[in-house]
Amino acid sequence: MSSHEQSEIVEFGGRARLIIVCVAFTFLLPALAGFFTNHQARQNWEKRELASLPNVMQAQSSKDFFKGLEGFIDDHIGFATPLNRIYRQFQFYVFNDSPIANVDVGDDGFVFFNAHSATRPYAAIKKLCKPSAPHVKKTERAMASFAAVVRGYGATISYAIVPSKPLLYPENLPATVPAPHRKACMSLDPMDSAAGQLRKGSSGKNYRVHFPVEKLLSMRDQPAFYPPGNFHSASMINHEFAGGLLQSLGIDPGAAYSKGAKLSVISADMRALGFVRRVQAWTYPYADYRVSVKRGEPDWVTRYYVRARDFGSYVSAKPASNRSALLLSNSFGAFVAPHLAPGFKSLTHINLNALQEAEATVFLQQLMERVKPDDVIVLFHDGGIPSSPLYMLANALI
Repeated sequence: MSSHEQSEIVEFGGRARLIIVCVAFTFLLPALAGFFTNHQARQNWEKRELASLPNVMQAQSSKDFFKGLEGFIDDHIGFATPLNRIYRQFQFYVFNDSPIANVDVGDDGFVFFNAHSATRPYAAIKKLCKPSAPHVKKTERAMASFAAVVRGYGATISYAIVPSKPLLYPENLPATVPAPHRKACMSLDPMDSAAGQLRKGSSGKNYRVHFPVEKLLSMRDQPAFYPPGNFHSASMINHEFAGGLLQSLGIDPGAAYSKGAKLSVISADMRALGFVRRVQAWTYPYADYRVSVKRGEPDWVTRYYVRARDFGSYVSAKPASNRSALLLSNSFGAFVAPHLAPGFKSLTHINLNALQEAEATVFLQQLMERVKPDDVIVLFHDGGIPSSPLYMLANALI
């Protein structure tokens, strides 16, 4: 064999090995993509449980095992998640359309959450813009009952209701929202909303309702006042809402409260769209109050409220008052709590959305006895009326 032929064989062998490596790597890529994929996020986007890896010892037959294995591979190996994300971004940014049924996309980046369940489209907007008198009355009774319980522990109580986008920006509801619902939102006087009725009805009661919708409406057109891309309130609206609540409690946070405010870019909260977006929002450092935050504390909370996930404690070294507060809320509470924290020496926040009725009585007793708050604040947004956790707490110790 000539030296030329030998060199050709060596060159061919080198190319063959390179091709084999490339082919092997190509087959490996889907597995690597699956390894780095956030499967929990995919479950949330697709609203289903992904297939789990089948146990060969528990399989009833080889057919069942391989069927389960096929389902696991389809769900966990490959490029489904990144391609899905690209598709959703294309749909949202190019066609100005929502990739999920319970979110509507309007002009100028406005995103409106229309329902908690795809089986009840626009239920959230209908409930907000067509308030139910029985729901208002039932909520008033629950407020009075829970207020009596709280006052029995020597604490004051306030109900804080955050106005949401359909009430503040009804003209931005897109055409995808049914015309009757859009018309109802456009024609609704905010003080005739459920939250407005609750505020009017609180006069002379044993509790106060903080719903400063007039002031917030007057400020709504300021840049990034309520980020259009968010469902939960964030930015300047929470700062103004919380500052007004502190003032109503007789706590003046002073000039330092607005010190250092700046327009920043934050992650939007509506992760259910299937990708992370960025929005502009005002951020407030509250540096002068030296607030420290510990999420997941107090650690005893889950002993009495098993499914609690969203809770934490705020301690201020230089608070605007020497009082302690307990903030009980729905998901909006986590966005407002940092703005309330400068007013108190300590603030304990707990999201009650996952509270079970069987837990309510013992949990409430432990909460009041352990935290010993001077002020109890129950916070939800106007779309959170009626509030199931509030009903549970109101009924717990009657």
